[in-house]
Amino acid sequence: MKALFRSLLRLVRGALLLAGLAAALFAAVQFTDLPWRAYKSLSQIPDPSAKPPTHILLMGGSGIPGESGLMRTFYAAQAARQHPKADVLIALPLGAAQSESSRAYLDELRLRGVAGSRLRILDNGRNTREQALRLVEYLSDKKSPSLCVLVITDPEHIRRTAACIRKAAGGRQLDLPLAVFPAHPLSIDDPLPWRADELDTPGPAPRLRSAIPDIGSSLRLRYNLWANLGYSNDSLREAAALVYYRLRGWL
Repeated sequence: MKALFRSLLRLVRGALLLAGLAAALFAAVQFTDLPWRAYKSLSQIPDPSAKPPTHILLMGGSGIPGESGLMRTFYAAQAARQHPKADVLIALPLGAAQSESSRAYLDELRLRGVAGSRLRILDNGRNTREQALRLVEYLSDKKSPSLCVLVITDPEHIRRTAACIRKAAGGRQLDLPLAVFPAHPLSIDDPLPWRADELDTPGPAPRLRSAIPDIGSSLRLRYNLWANLGYSNDSLREAAALVYYRLRGWL
C-alpha cells in the first residue's frame, strides 16, 4: 500500500512539474512575436483569387452591438464600396423575419451605406460547416461561370472558413475561387509613451510611488503582452476547431 502511495505521489509531482514548466514556457512565449505570427497565419489561405468578387460573404459573428459583429460589418461595408457590383451575403442561423440579431446585421450594413437590394441572408447556418454548405447551395443555383467570393470574418476564422467552403464546393463540383478580407482591428499610430512623474500629483506616499517602476515607455508591457494573451487564446481555440473539423471530414 505504501509503495502504491509513493508511486501516486511521484506521478502527481511529475504532473505538477510538467504543468509548471508548460505554464512558464507559455508565459515566456507571450513576450515574443510567436502568438501574433500564429494568429496571423490563420488569416491566410493558399491560392487566394485576384479576381473581383461577384459575392461578398459576411460570416455571422456575435450579435450587434458586439466586437466581432461590428468589426465584420465594418469591413463588409468597406468591401461593398470597393466592389459595387458584388452582392453581400450574410451567413446566419436565422432569417431577418425570425431573428433580431439578423435584422441588426442588415440595419448596420444599411447604416454604413450598403443598399438593401444588395443584401441577402443565408439562413440555416449554425456553424462554419453549415454556413459553407448554405453558400454553395445558393451559388450552385446561379450557374455562373465567373463566380468569386470574398470572405469576411475574424482573422483566426479565415482558414477554417475557406477550407470548409472549398470542401463543400468540391462536393458539388463547383469551381469557386476565394479571396479573403480578415477583419483586423485598425491599429493606433498615435504616440502612446508617457512618463509617470509627469502625471503624478503631490500625495502622502512619495516613497511608495518612487518604488513603483515607470512603465509609460514600455508598450510591450502595457499592450503587447495582453494582446499576445488574446492571440494565444484565439489561436489555441481555433487549432482545436481545425482538428475537430478535420476529423469530421469537413475540411
